[in-house]
Amino acid sequence: MCGNDDRDILEGTPWLVANSMYGASAMVGSHCTSFDRVENPPGENPRVVFTSDSAIEYVANTLTLSTGNICFDFILSPAKGDFTSPSAQELMLWLQWEGGQLPIGWDRGPVATIPSLFGTSWKLYEDINTGNGMTVHSLLPDTQFSGSFERDLKEWFEALIGLGRFEEGTFVNVGNAG
Repeated sequence: MCGNDDRDILEGTPWLVANSMYGASAMVGSHCTSFDRVENPPGENPRVVFTSDSAIEYVANTLTLSTGNICFDFILSPAKGDFTSPSAQELMLWLQWEGGQLPIGWDRGPVATIPSLFGTSWKLYEDINTGNGMTVHSLLPDTQFSGSFERDLKEWFEALIGLGRFEEGTFVNVGNAG
């Protein structure tokens, strides 16, 4: 899927895989998302296996400075299917950012540090998204990633559970990458 907002509904699951690109009309290059499979390991939660490949040359500047980030973005909640209520939480794992793009809570400073995750140290920023009332937890690396990023995101969730940001058994209701 290489078109903006292309999506695959994963039959037999509550999930879909989408290729949504904010600002796609100003982008030169490509960003593609490919669904591989749903794994059902015995005794574990199902896993969606997908890849997301970017070959973005640049984003045309309109009237403002081009800003953006490459991140994983998930919405979790104690209730299955809830991705809009204030009891839901947004988790963002930022890999790269530019043009002054900063996470919600940046102005308050980091609330925690994870010293070793995916080979680097990370700072956690948090605040309320005033648009929907959700708490947003954004994890930014001390050194931005470049190139390919192939990691088990379960380690990210476990690190946030360790910090008490949510509990094991919380539902992942929305997952985005790009």
